[in-house]
Amino acid sequence: MVAVNGVRFHVRSAGPARKRRTTPVLLLHGVPQTSATWGPLMADLAKDRVVIAPDLKGLGASEAREPYDIPTLVAELAALVLHEVDGPVDVVGHDWGGSLGLALAGERPDLVRRLVVIAAPYRDVDLKAAFHLPLFALPLLPEVAFRLAGERLVRTMFDFAWKADGAPPLLDEYVAAYTPPARYGAMLAYYRAAVRPRVARAVSSVLGREAPSTGLPRVKVERSLVVWGADDPPMPLHVGESVLRDLGESATMLTVPGVGHWPHEEAPDVVLPAVAEFLRAP
Repeated sequence: MVAVNGVRFHVRSAGPARKRRTTPVLLLHGVPQTSATWGPLMADLAKDRVVIAPDLKGLGASEAREPYDIPTLVAELAALVLHEVDGPVDVVGHDWGGSLGLALAGERPDLVRRLVVIAAPYRDVDLKAAFHLPLFALPLLPEVAFRLAGERLVRTMFDFAWKADGAPPLLDEYVAAYTPPARYGAMLAYYRAAVRPRVARAVSSVLGREAPSTGLPRVKVERSLVVWGADDPPMPLHVGESVLRDLGESATMLTVPGVGHWPHEEAPDVVLPAVAEFLRAP
């Protein structure tokens, strides 16, 4: 457990005992997952560098403490990086972790050398495909649904967006992590903080008023890699292509066929070596 900015984070860490001239790596998980999702990648990267993988605030074993808006979450992650390694990191983020990684790189470019974004939106979100976003942002009703059928809902999320053969290997662990009220309450707070500004912009557009700013900074990093499942239901490929455009000429994209929203778990033999090679490249 690591306390920064008044929040206690549960952090998995690994790496060589002696300091080396390699950039540490920050691994940021998505929803509904925990830092356990990074076990295989962490084992590989830790052969030659320090690796830290926190449970996001309010999720896994990290403390649940409001607020959950992106600027606050980014400031807390920056403080965690400085506390743990006191310098720049390479960031690998999936889903919510990827969106936060993008925001961290935009807000604190001094702390991010390279960036890997896995199935994570930034400026462009297809709300028709990602229909769970506005649903989770509703008041009260999502809490009632999770209280009555939380385990079934988490399993349904994977049934819907997992397209590879076989079942998610850590599914039971994820179900256990997202059924306590404090945990699904924190998860819903993430979506509410993210969706409400988008709703405000949509309303402004309909009324012909100037839309408020997204509050999301432009992202420029040395090099970046976007990883996307070709069959991702909530985040179709065009969302990944918009992330690629946001990142600019320094970005490349890996599209994985036959894979849904969890490429690093659905196709680990393809994705994990590609990410490791990208981070180790000169």
